[in-house]
Amino acid sequence: MLPKLDTAVFKVVVPSLQREILMRPFLVREEKILLMAKQSGEKDQIFLAIKQVIQNCIVDEMIDVSKLPYFDIEYLFINLRINSVGDFIEVEITDPETGNKNQATVNLNDIAIIKTEVSNKVVLGENTALVMKHPTLDEISKVTTDSDVQAFFDTLKYSIESVFHNDQSYEFSNYSDQEKDEFIDSLSVDNITKCKDFIAAMPSVEVEAKWKTGKTDKSMKLKGINSFF
Repeated sequence: MLPKLDTAVFKVVVPSLQREILMRPFLVREEKILLMAKQSGEKDQIFLAIKQVIQNCIVDEMIDVSKLPYFDIEYLFINLRINSVGDFIEVEITDPETGNKNQATVNLNDIAIIKTEVSNKVVLGENTALVMKHPTLDEISKVTTDSDVQAFFDTLKYSIESVFHNDQSYEFSNYSDQEKDEFIDSLSVDNITKCKDFIAAMPSVEVEAKWKTGKTDKSMKLKGINSFF
C-alpha cells in the first residue's frame, strides 16, 4: 500500500461568524474539480465546484458552506488559493481608458472586505418591515446577469429573510418564487429605494490588480469570485 502524505493546515477567520477555523490546502483532486468547472465555462458548475472544494478543505466539520453568505465564500476561496497555489495571480484586464487588454498582477494578500454598517431591518410602512440577510452562494448563482435591473430584483428576492406585517412574521423562504415576485412587485418606489441601500451596502471582497502601460502604473479594483478563479 502506498503511503498517505501529511497535509498541513492553516487558520482563517470566517468574516460573518468572526470565528477562526482550520482549513487544508486543496489537493490534486480538488484542482481537477476546479479545472473541469473552469473548462465548462458554466456559472452553475463553477459555483458548485467552489462550494465543493471549500467544503472538502474545511477541517472543522461544523461549518456548512451552503449556509454561509456569499462574501464569506469569496474570502475563504481566496485564502484557500493563497495557501494552495501562492500569493500572486496573473489576470487579464481591459483598460477602461484605452480598451486594450493587459496582463495584470494581483497580490491576494491585499484582499479586503468592504462593508458598511447598515441595519438589516427595512421599514416599509407603519405596520410593515423587512428583515434582510446576505444571500448564500447557491442563491447568488441563481441571479440573472444578463440585465442589471433583473439582477437587482433577483438579489433582492434572495436578500429578504422575513416580512413583518401587523404583528405577524412571514418567512420568505416558505413561499414560491411567483409569490415572492408578486410581493416585490407590490412595493412602492420608496420601498425599493430603501432595499437598494441595503443591497448596495452588502459586504464584498476586493483586491487591486496592477499593470503598467508604457511608463504609467495603473490599477483597478477587482470584485467577484470569477476574478480570482
